[in-house]
Amino acid sequence: MNGRARLLRAVRRPARDERGATAVVIAILMSLVLLAVSAFAIDLGMQRAGRRDMQAVADMVALDMGRLIDGRTRAQIEAGGSGISAASQQLTWSVARNTKDTIGSAPTVNAYWVQVAANGTYPSAGGIPVQVASTAVPNGVVVTSGTTMAFAFGGVTGTGSGDVARSAVATSDKSACFSIGSYAARLNTTNSALLNTILGGFLGGSVNLTAVGYTGIADANISLLSLAAQLGFGTVDQLLAANVNAGTLLIAAANILTSQGIANANVLNLIGASLGGATISLGSLISAAAGTGAATTATINAVDLLAGTVFLADGSSAISIPGLALNLPISGTGLTTSLRVIQKPNQRCGFKGTTASTSQVDLSIGGTLVSPGTVLGLPVNGTTAITANVASATGTLTDIICGNETASSPSGEDVAVTSGLVGASAQANLNINASTADSGNVGGLLSGIVSLLNLLGLNKVASIQISGTLGLRVSTADPSTVKTAQIRVPNNPATWDDPVSLGSGDLGLNTLSVTTVTNTLTVTAKNFLGLNISLNVGQISSIVTNLISSITSVVLNPLVTALNNNVLKPLFNLLGISIGGADVFGQKPYCSNPSLVG
Repeated sequence: MNGRARLLRAVRRPARDERGATAVVIAILMSLVLLAVSAFAIDLGMQRAGRRDMQAVADMVALDMGRLIDGRTRAQIEAGGSGISAASQQLTWSVARNTKDTIGSAPTVNAYWVQVAANGTYPSAGGIPVQVASTAVPNGVVVTSGTTMAFAFGGVTGTGSGDVARSAVATSDKSACFSIGSYAARLNTTNSALLNTILGGFLGGSVNLTAVGYTGIADANISLLSLAAQLGFGTVDQLLAANVNAGTLLIAAANILTSQGIANANVLNLIGASLGGATISLGSLISAAAGTGAATTATINAVDLLAGTVFLADGSSAISIPGLALNLPISGTGLTTSLRVIQKPNQRCGFKGTTASTSQVDLSIGGTLVSPGTVLGLPVNGTTAITANVASATGTLTDIICGNETASSPSGEDVAVTSGLVGASAQANLNINASTADSGNVGGLLSGIVSLLNLLGLNKVASIQISGTLGLRVSTADPSTVKTAQIRVPNNPATWDDPVSLGSGDLGLNTLSVTTVTNTLTVTAKNFLGLNISLNVGQISSIVTNLISSITSVVLNPLVTALNNNVLKPLFNLLGISIGGADVFGQKPYCSNPSLVG
């Protein structure tokens, strides 16, 4: 090997050694890069966990703070009151119970009382929510929560910590309970007797109660929460969703009233024991939208619960109740009565848009008129048919007012009532086959008919023969109308126990307008020799008109007066129905149903 070759070989050998050194350097550099990336990923994950925790804190605290939104002003919320925590106390309590397992430093949590728009937005300035004035009533709360995260690899990344922040917006949904009509609302002595008659008919006469039995519990209210507990249900929602034995329900209600020292609670026991094994859905009597806090504080009147349970247990079949017509001048042979009550859930708890209805009632009474007497010397007999149809009136909750129940800040509800069509009629079908020769009676039939009264001699009318059937009807109807009941306690009404009554006056029959539905009468006039006197169409019509006027006075007026006083008015009053409206009852709104909107 010459010198040149040895020199080249010596120069090349170090190159092989440098290749190993480069690999080591690259490995070290890659490790450092991977370490930095891993550190960044770990700290980024911690930040994400911190953000998740802060969002959970903001959500839960917002819901807790939202429970303070109940119609009070911001100043009142911040100050608190009897049995109600001040805003700062509520915030401290909520933060303590919701931040036990969060990561990072102790969270900083703030609450802002704001006015939230329908789309969930609220005013802010510089990223900070703008609170309502201290005298204004907020409808929402914004909660911000933040914490500082210490980075595990701050020495590697050069950043030792980072801040995370989240927010939540909660509003308070208002809910309320109301009812349309009430059996207890107008329960005077007359109506009590009618209710006893109706319930006795539905119960098959198995219970005989006096009016005192009902009036004794007319002012008693039963808590739905207590009723649920008495029947073994955990919540009011479970109670309203269940099918329960009708008798057991009334006995449970009696136990509650007895524990309250209410007199005559035994009326519920007596009727409950007579209902047997009938099962009803209480939700058909009282209904509540899911998640409404109002249902937990709602009550039902004892008489309304009693009557509604009996009607539900019977179903919608028609029953015969002869006692309804005992005080009418039609208690002759062949008298039949039929009453059908379709019970509606007339008490409802829910949010705006919730509806409730009155019961639907169909009543018919028919029978023979007993000795109605003579009309202008003509004996009459016949039958009568009486009907009353009451369609359901419906109320819709259109607004809920969360106030302080003071004159300047009342609490209340607005309920738009569409009155159900109420119709009643009484028809008398009279048979007449007689003649009268009495000068006074003949003069009455000819009253106002100058062409016949002026006849003399053999042309003078001496007697009138009338034969055939005459059907007369008097009727009334209340056209469907929409009116709004504005309940403002204590201004109108003074207390939640009192109704706002829409419409005015009683819906009864009158004889100012009589309709002829059947007329097969033949009229014959004779002179003193018994010969027929020719009558034209106009003269015959006038004689029939005079006859109808007398029949109205002698037969229809007493019938209609008795019908109005003894059946229709008490029945409509019992249902809480008047001309163009109904009784509307409210219960104190529940103004603390918080929900997240952002």
